[in-house]
Amino acid sequence: NNLILKLSCAVKQNNLVTVVLLLFITGAPLPPLKLGHSICALKADEGPCKAIHMRYYFNIQSRECEIFEYGGCHGNENNFLTLEECQNKCQRDNVDMPDFCFHEKDPGTCRGFFSRYFYNKETKLCEIFKYGGCLGNQNNFKSLEECQTTCQVPILLLSLTFFFLLFLEPPAIPSLCMTPMDKGLCRAKETRFFYNYSTGRCRPFHYSGCGGNENNFTSRKSCLRICKKGFIKNKGERRVIKIKKKKKKLSVKVLEEESIPERIQL
Repeated sequence: NNLILKLSCAVKQNNLVTVVLLLFITGAPLPPLKLGHSICALKADEGPCKAIHMRYYFNIQSRECEIFEYGGCHGNENNFLTLEECQNKCQRDNVDMPDFCFHEKDPGTCRGFFSRYFYNKETKLCEIFKYGGCLGNQNNFKSLEECQTTCQVPILLLSLTFFFLLFLEPPAIPSLCMTPMDKGLCRAKETRFFYNYSTGRCRPFHYSGCGGNENNFTSRKSCLRICKKGFIKNKGERRVIKIKKKKKKLSVKVLEEESIPERIQL
């Protein structure tokens, strides 16, 4: 219980070094390296664009690489051009697992009634079945322990793997953080910040004073609060809307001042 508590605190703080040290010191086995890639824990993200590209992502529920439709922009790194690329990055190697572990359970042709165990490739667990006593296949073990040792990934290993993936998955961010930087339509040069979804950073840019989109913040701190740490529906949301309205009023004044000389010339 003490280990789980310490792990929980370390993971919530995204402190991977502490997590690894805790597991090493206590002698607990580490999760498989390939499933440990944080990008493999991300959900399939088609992105905001409307194109249709067939891509592959790693599904942590089925622990398989699956196909999905990608919109063509943004999204996340759990996005692979080929099935092989996805498998090489995320799926656990099965080179140490005999081929017969993937055979279906086979009671054989005889009429005996013996309790045996087989590895279920769908549930990834060793399960009991009734064996007739002759023929069948090699996915047939006299004890649960023998089956698990030969074919099954240890339960603690799987538990720690999903513990890592579920807690380290980054929080969802609002759609405004995925929109591209937009300077707007006017001619002013106000220093603002926008969230670059590709790099995960808040970057400065020159805002023209009117138009643009909501990916527009008066400070780096407000940008990080909304987009980097997840959307908080409180004063932060109202502040963004208030700033946007205020700048619209200023942009109207600028346009009126610029239009006066033109009227005088006429």
